[in-house]
Amino acid sequence: MSKVALVTGAASGIGFATGVELLKAGHIVYFTDRHPTALTKIGEPLRERARAVILDLKSAAQMQQVAGDILGRHGAIDILVNNAGISIKGVDGKPQGLLDATEEQFFEIMRVNSLALMQMTQLVLPGMIEKRWGRIVNVASLAGRSKSIVSGPLYMMSKSSVLGLTRATAAEMGPHGITCNAVAPGRVLSAMTENAAPGVNDGYAAQIPVRRIGDPIEVASGIAYLCSEHAGFTNGAVIDINGGFFMS
Repeated sequence: MSKVALVTGAASGIGFATGVELLKAGHIVYFTDRHPTALTKIGEPLRERARAVILDLKSAAQMQQVAGDILGRHGAIDILVNNAGISIKGVDGKPQGLLDATEEQFFEIMRVNSLALMQMTQLVLPGMIEKRWGRIVNVASLAGRSKSIVSGPLYMMSKSSVLGLTRATAAEMGPHGITCNAVAPGRVLSAMTENAAPGVNDGYAAQIPVRRIGDPIEVASGIAYLCSEHAGFTNGAVIDINGGFFMS
């Protein structure tokens, strides 16, 4: 049965790949991003159920407007994928050191990577509760599960908080037929990783058992499962997708 899905950070990378996978599952998918999403990259007839919406997660007013418009049109948002996130680099694209992190940067990264996830979740929950069905998937990171050789302390802190929000939502909303899970990708090809300093990606790949960094579709497929009917007994889980770099 067709559901209504909203994916944040969906103009490229994991978010875009996830949106396409949800289209393949038969859903209406809202690709939201602060940048325009090129829906022309999606073939017909899937594109008929795709919608592109500009959404800056630094703006609570924009989140309320976008969610309100979708809710007004469909009555509920059945699937929420909180994918969008930002990273703060140090000098020359290298990982930021702890002594270089500032209070201003802390609030900037936590605004997008943590607070916005909570706010988006709050906006979709009433409709999910009313329907007694919902799927929420938060995109955390290997950086929030273990150590990271490329992410700075602020990114690691923000992604750790994503896991806390996931557990809290799963525990509170499970009785309402709503599941909340997380995926924790390792190094994956994206606009963020492509901007890394020279040699960083090659050095990272050499330490991964599969000897390469991941592809967005490999994460998107895991997210799509967590959004499916068959994932109803998977709640509060974290799926590590990192090529074996971290094994829990």
